[in-house]
Amino acid sequence: MLTHFEMNELEWTVRFTYPSDPVLIDRTDSYTLGVTDSSTQTIYLSSALHGELLTRVLIHELGHSAMVSYDLLPQLHRMVKKRYWIEAEEWCCNLLADYGEEIFRDAYKVLGDKAIGVVPIELCRVVS
Repeated sequence: MLTHFEMNELEWTVRFTYPSDPVLIDRTDSYTLGVTDSSTQTIYLSSALHGELLTRVLIHELGHSAMVSYDLLPQLHRMVKKRYWIEAEEWCCNLLADYGEEIFRDAYKVLGDKAIGVVPIELCRVVS
């Protein structure tokens, strides 16, 4: 399966690959379930992913693509020592993947229809 999307006028591709594909080795030389390659603007996901875990890993990787697309990494790097750059980036992406839906859902609970412009419509239906 191959999917394309645009973020801040950059074209990105999502590719599913077999779990032992070397492309899934991250910057720490560990196999992972997903990797974002900023040089090719491609998100690679393990074909073994499904359900809620697939959603969480994709959102995590979309966090990496947002950092690249909006040139946010230099700002993050200014805030932490170089030896923590990877850890800080991963933490930010985990925040999105682990708590993003709840944050958007609570924004809708507080703001109601005023949140429509910023809260994904699917989450608004869940709360209603």
